[in-house]
Amino acid sequence: MKRITRKWPVTVAEAAQYDAIRKQIDVEKPEIEAKIRGRIAAGRKAAARREGLLTLGQKLRSAREARQQTQVQLAAEAGISQGYLSQLEQDEREPTLSIAARLATALGVSLDTLATGAA
Repeated sequence: MKRITRKWPVTVAEAAQYDAIRKQIDVEKPEIEAKIRGRIAAGRKAAARREGLLTLGQKLRSAREARQQTQVQLAAEAGISQGYLSQLEQDEREPTLSIAARLATALGVSLDTLATGAA
């Protein structure tokens, strides 16, 4: 991000106004990010439905439930938080390759199986 510089000093009133704007952004940012994640998830699910496939999140949940594990148990085994696993299962986030590999190992399946559903 480019920093904006000014040739004259910021007044106390301007500084207060900037601080108020920053605080408002901090308040609204989590809600906006959640809406964006929801829209991304809906798009992934719709694309998977059109193609007759399961999303990665649906595959994760199915594999976890087949092992009769809770999210807490799988997350602990994979070394991630339960909240992050929940976001993965809801397709709100995409895991990094290393996280996907840890989840596949914890679930006792290959990374290919997890990613594609193929053995």
